[in-house]
Amino acid sequence: MKIGVISDTHLPGAGRELPKQLIEELKKVDLIIHAGDLTEEKYLNSLKSINEVKAVAGNRDSFPLQEKLKEKLSFEVANKQVSVIHGHQFGGRNVLQSLNYSFPESDVIIFGHTHRPFNEELGGKLFFNPGSPTDKRLEKNYTFGIIDIGEQIKSEIKILEEGL
Repeated sequence: MKIGVISDTHLPGAGRELPKQLIEELKKVDLIIHAGDLTEEKYLNSLKSINEVKAVAGNRDSFPLQEKLKEKLSFEVANKQVSVIHGHQFGGRNVLQSLNYSFPESDVIIFGHTHRPFNEELGGKLFFNPGSPTDKRLEKNYTFGIIDIGEQIKSEIKILEEGL
């Protein structure tokens, strides 16, 4: 299963819509995961018009969206346990340790909040932050991620050639 992973889109504050290149890439996946900070429900609905979406609430999401989305999700994909959380709950300290403690049974842990891409396997688990496709204040590139789950888990951070 090929999964498109995004986080921290912060629309409309970071722009009015998702980058066209990102939309084209998301049309090629089996599932979209958004790790929080969509901000408004209409952007979640835009993603749902592209593909199936699993999303969690972030600290910058509107109150109605926070009411609709869970703070964290865990589900199975191709016999692998995937968990998603925005990450603001950890206050920036010992994030990987907190993620590992929060999801001890997970094979893949997806998080956001920092806007910084992270793609590392530690202790047999993939820790994955796609960065942001719309905000590069903390990084030099707009980014998103692809995770391919089959017999093995393959993951990559992809750089968008264009911004908003």
